[in-house]
Amino acid sequence: MNKSEIEEILPLYFDGNLSEEDKLKVEVWKESSDKNQKIFKESEKAWQGITLLQTMKKYDSEKALQQVNAKIKRQNKNILIIIQRIAAILILPLIISTLYFAFKKQDTSAVKDDRLFTVTSPAGMRSEYILPDGTKVYLNSKTSLSFPATFSDNLRNVTLQGEAYFEVAENKKKPFIVKTGKINIEVTGTQFKASNYSNENLTEIVLVSGSVNLFSGKYDESRENIICLQPGEKASYIVNQDRISIENVDVDKYISWKDGILMFRNDPMPQVVRRLNRWFNVDIKLTGNDLTNYVYTGTFEDESLNQILDLLKISAPIEYKIIKRHKKNDQTFSKMEIEIIQK
Repeated sequence: MNKSEIEEILPLYFDGNLSEEDKLKVEVWKESSDKNQKIFKESEKAWQGITLLQTMKKYDSEKALQQVNAKIKRQNKNILIIIQRIAAILILPLIISTLYFAFKKQDTSAVKDDRLFTVTSPAGMRSEYILPDGTKVYLNSKTSLSFPATFSDNLRNVTLQGEAYFEVAENKKKPFIVKTGKINIEVTGTQFKASNYSNENLTEIVLVSGSVNLFSGKYDESRENIICLQPGEKASYIVNQDRISIENVDVDKYISWKDGILMFRNDPMPQVVRRLNRWFNVDIKLTGNDLTNYVYTGTFEDESLNQILDLLKISAPIEYKIIKRHKKNDQTFSKMEIEIIQK
């Protein structure tokens, strides 16, 4: 995170008005160096000092700013100086001036921290995160991504369980490694999608731009190169067969989910059902031997599950029924169950 982002985000953090995603950004930034921890602590003290202003009967902006600045004086002038700026919103009740940060030039070298953070995207949800190196990651439903508070000097290792789209910050001197199980991915700065849900027998990598190297084993010890993908190619690894295949694909079909679009292109019905289950957090089952031979093409953005099922009925000889949800022993309700029946 750069200093302008810190200016924006810390006041909201202290005020308790941040999303879980932005809270994580602050925590990662705070833990990345000793200096950042000092900045955070001093900022927190200064924020607590603002409560003094709330008891004032008259608003004196000059006096208020003096009180805030007095809270954040440094004994060591080489450390970053923070000047508080607290959002000025004053109608009838008084409150506050503006919180701001004036940054001195600082050493950006991070203290090594081996602790792991894990971010998740719950069932039926999609999330977006920024990693410590600036890489942007989109997580699909039921996905988790683990990464260290600070990357090592020579590698950027993350571990994926589920499905994610990566926009990797370029750094040719420090490769970005995605661990997906037996098949691992090496890039230096590119865009690609990877998936490896634990309940599926498939690891899939689709390259959008740049290039990626697929390998097995540990990167710096027992690495065995498999193949280098080119843009527009998809690698599919069948886990129980220990077999990998490469093909050219319509990339949009595989990455549109990050923009809230569900796209099918001549997909077999079992694959359609699998993606609908994940998208809506439901349990759809197929009844009828011939259903596995049906293929479907369609694009959905704002349609509900019922609307999509009704459109499926138009294109294939099927009916569907929704099974009533029931309350479980823990007082939560079961997942919605739907049966698609061949006519």
